Amino acid sequence: MKLSIFSNLKKALFVVTLIVLLSTLSFAGVTYKDGKVVFTFQTQANVVYLAGTFNNWSPTAWEMKLVDGVWTYEVELKPGTYQYKFVIDGKTWKEDPEAPAYVDDGFGGKNGIFTLTDDGKIVAPEGTTQAQTQQGGKKYILNEKRENTIFVDADGYVIIRYYNKDAKQPYIAGSFNNWKADDTPLYFIEDGWWEAVLELQPGVYEYKFVVDGNWIPDPNAFAYTDDGFSGLNAVIEVARENGKLVVRAPATAVKEEKQEEAKEQRESAVTTSKVTPGLSIVDGKVMFAVKKENAQEAYLAGSFNGWNPRAQKMQLVDGYWVATLALQPGVHKYKYVFVIGGNDVWEEDPLAPAYEPDGFGGKNGVFKLIEKDGKLAIEGVESQAGGLPVKGKYEFTYSFKLDATKYLIFTGAPTTKLTLTFVPNPDIAVALVYSGATVDSALFNLKSDKLNVGFHYKIPWNLPAGIKAKDTGIVLSYDVMKDLSVIFGLGYTSNKLPIVSGLEFKGLVLVGAYDYYATGYSIAVGYNMEKPFSLSVEGLYNVANSSYYIDMSFSTEQFAISGNFDGNKFYAEGQTGIFGFGLYANGTYTLGSKNYTVYGQITVDKYKFGIGYEKSSTTNAVSVVLGRFDDVSDVKLTIRNTNLQNIMGATTLILTGVVNF
Repeated sequence: MKLSIFSNLKKALFVVTLIVLLSTLSFAGVTYKDGKVVFTFQTQANVVYLAGTFNNWSPTAWEMKLVDGVWTYEVELKPGTYQYKFVIDGKTWKEDPEAPAYVDDGFGGKNGIFTLTDDGKIVAPEGTTQAQTQQGGKKYILNEKRENTIFVDADGYVIIRYYNKDAKQPYIAGSFNNWKADDTPLYFIEDGWWEAVLELQPGVYEYKFVVDGNWIPDPNAFAYTDDGFSGLNAVIEVARENGKLVVRAPATAVKEEKQEEAKEQRESAVTTSKVTPGLSIVDGKVMFAVKKENAQEAYLAGSFNGWNPRAQKMQLVDGYWVATLALQPGVHKYKYVFVIGGNDVWEEDPLAPAYEPDGFGGKNGVFKLIEKDGKLAIEGVESQAGGLPVKGKYEFTYSFKLDATKYLIFTGAPTTKLTLTFVPNPDIAVALVYSGATVDSALFNLKSDKLNVGFHYKIPWNLPAGIKAKDTGIVLSYDVMKDLSVIFGLGYTSNKLPIVSGLEFKGLVLVGAYDYYATGYSIAVGYNMEKPFSLSVEGLYNVANSSYYIDMSFSTEQFAISGNFDGNKFYAEGQTGIFGFGLYANGTYTLGSKNYTVYGQITVDKYKFGIGYEKSSTTNAVSVVLGRFDDVSDVKLTIRNTNLQNIMGATTLILTGVVNF
């Protein structure tokens, strides 16, 4: 009996030991096994990539595999020291929470770091600990005149308080939330006091308050460090003492020898200087400033950083995205990378000194940095005044008929359309569409602080169910407060005054109209969502005749579908990509009739092939489409036949194309 008990105890001990070992391995971010370095990462994602010094920080070169709920990548590496990060869904860069050690990544965050020894061990770099590497060797200056506004509450949350009686809705951004300006709001307490409630693990964190578009370091921070933009970040260390969380200044923080100089630096950081849009020289560095109101993040990419879309993160200062770089004299090319709805959107600077084609149908900003009398200057800024920020699109259609004797008969003058878009600065945009020598339609948009004024000619404005709206008029929107705008518009019709008014709040638009969409009163509603997927819904209801219109679109990175219905005719389309092929289909159907159309298309590399069928009381047509496309042009040939028994007499060739410049 005793032997049986002893045997059971040994089994239980073995099981407990095995569980401990397995749990230890499952949470190890980097291990070494069978001659390979094994990276593991747990997160909810569609795809995860491994980027680091071992693959030149490529965000999509090394795709990880999902094994039993854990993203895994194995690779043979030579002994040495490496830095790395994970790239979630090809967009979001995330440090390994279980890395052997950390170093500052230069953008307010951390890179994982480890050393692979000759005998196959994964260790922190020699002479460092995890806490030290998190600090990345930065210099932290103690704030000796701070008030006690930072503490840990009874539930283990870190509380950071901030006083500003004029603030509307301040936020806190830092290394703990990837420096997102509108992700973590402060809560109002009383008498001008706000507080942030953060759930933080032990470590060193940098942060700032975001107040009405201005980035402000905490005046009561434990310490400060250089933010890389000629200003300061507030610094806090969260530690565990006697089983409880505490907050304090980093252990390596030191007193500033010149207290007055440090005070002036803190005050200059708090009272942010006025930002100059475009390019300028500030303290011997080139400052880039651009306005993009709907961007969640912004980055600067160019010839100076290998066009890396995450090499230089920009900060939101006074309503502008700002980055400052120390560059050598010479010619530099650049673009901005805006993160909008989780997607990277590359755009040229509308105020660049000059432009050149980027090879993809767009433009790069270009400037020459020279040195005059020992000072840097941007050559040509005054004379070139922003270059020529014009984009164009040319569309054409040629039609021919087959004939038994003449073979090809030209059916008339070609249909052409030229669209020119002019954006002299972020607050003004003009788009003109020409059919021949006359203006077919036009748009003009003017922004001024909180007011947006739009004029449209023979093209509906971007309102819910806009395709049903008046095609000429004026629309105004005014930002009453954050995320809330008032809309008012007037349309043009002889002997009538079409009118529309409503509200827009966080992607939801609700308007009422009279003679604007249809005769009499109408109600229109629209909703747009960008995360975690793209969704757009629009609806229109006319009170006078009870008619309605519904439009919806839904898309992810893998596929997209859309459709609309006006009570009589239904239209739908969808597209996806699989195994390197692009698939597209659309169709229409009229209720109560036999009228319908269907079309399907496949794209391979830069070529497309499609086939369609059209059925009505008078037409039975079959179409075949052959085309080629790239970033600059899209040209296709449609062969349409209305009677397969009469190929030469019932076939039309239609050549259409779009060229961007």
